[in-house]
Amino acid sequence: MYKMENKELERIFDYSLSMRRLLHQYPEVGFELPKTVSVIEEELKKLGIEYTNKYGKCSIVANMGKGEKTLAIRADIDALPIEEANDIPYRSKHRGMMHACGHDSHAAVLLGVAKYLKEREEMLPCKVRLIFQPSEEGAVSGAKMMVDNGVMDGVDTVLCTHCENELDVGKVGICYGDYMAACIPAKIRFFGKASHAAIPEAGIDAVAMAVEAYTRMKEAVSNEAGENKYIWNVGHLSGGTVHNIVPDLCEMDISFRFYNKEFAKRVEEKVRAICNETAERYGGKTEISWVMSTGAIHNDEKITADFEKCVKENGIPVKLMPQKKSSEDFAWFLSKTKGMIFRFGTRNEEKGFTALAHRSDFMIDEDGMKTAILAFCSYIFSVE
Repeated sequence: MYKMENKELERIFDYSLSMRRLLHQYPEVGFELPKTVSVIEEELKKLGIEYTNKYGKCSIVANMGKGEKTLAIRADIDALPIEEANDIPYRSKHRGMMHACGHDSHAAVLLGVAKYLKEREEMLPCKVRLIFQPSEEGAVSGAKMMVDNGVMDGVDTVLCTHCENELDVGKVGICYGDYMAACIPAKIRFFGKASHAAIPEAGIDAVAMAVEAYTRMKEAVSNEAGENKYIWNVGHLSGGTVHNIVPDLCEMDISFRFYNKEFAKRVEEKVRAICNETAERYGGKTEISWVMSTGAIHNDEKITADFEKCVKENGIPVKLMPQKKSSEDFAWFLSKTKGMIFRFGTRNEEKGFTALAHRSDFMIDEDGMKTAILAFCSYIFSVE
């Protein structure tokens, strides 16, 4: 069992804290992260850690250690297009942008872990790959880009963490098995034929097609689900322009979230059949975009159990977290190997740090970063 000395933990935490507050002042969005990347690269240079940007725009990857196995740790580094409402000394200096999901803390934790590991590189029981990923929040996944470019080649295990304002500071949250849902943001278009409303027989009503398909799809997904948990949300449906014209176009945007791939495959088959049959009966056409933005996150049971054992031995309280229907593009890394995501608590009611992520007043208790650093280091030095 590896024990991290408290004075060392405090020293590394102080370093990570300074990094977090620096990054917090310069939030950037998507794949446009020049300041964020320059800060991280400068720190890696100071630490004597070589890195590469070859896995995609605004990505940074560093390797250290020796051994047969390779453990990867990922931190997302992008922010959100939100104006910060917090009145703090290190408030965002980029108008309309804010680290409202805590990715600044994720990057700072990974830099702290990098500093600690580099100082003990000869003691590492395995190779460690540090992955700083852009565009976790964006429509285009930075994780998928990096995976497609080979960042997971040779990796045996991959871990990441996320701050959590629903978990008290000082605690770690874990979930065994299926944890976060896959997401398919489907877009369905129905094409009809415009005509004057007074002569509807001369037109083909695209809205009528969409409304009928809406009802049939909802029922079909429910019937197909069985015990599978899912979300089927039609967040947007629009068609037509004015009251006296039969609409020739109706569009529908759906968020489909799930855990089971076979269930999702059956749903896709049902949806396509329903939409095609409905459109054909009306004399119209349909067009369906059905692309998975990210897969489901499955936390490997053995890795999770080993992680839980390590952090408990280092005095960190562990809470079992409920399954989430939200998504995280960390799943792209897990599509290549086994791993897990854990949460580090940043909630502190006494200090008023209770606002949830993606809000303009989001604030974390930064002491939670200390827990994340200790958790990572405890696990890394336990790898066999």
